[in-house]
Amino acid sequence: MKEYLKLCLEGESSIPERQKILDIKLKELNNKISEIQESIDYIHWKQNFYNDVLSGKTKYYSNLIND
Repeated sequence: MKEYLKLCLEGESSIPERQKILDIKLKELNNKISEIQESIDYIHWKQNFYNDVLSGKTKYYSNLIND
């Protein structure tokens, strides 16, 4: 962030470089959003699976435990 502030103090001439920095940060944040959304989706799926097992709709199974 210090680099970005330094560039800001350089003025208008550093805008292209600041845009590159912002583009990189945006990609990083979008990747984090994707990771979080995948985790949320998995939790929703797992909760629905548990609800279906508890209601008798689905037979319980585990990928970790061999029956």
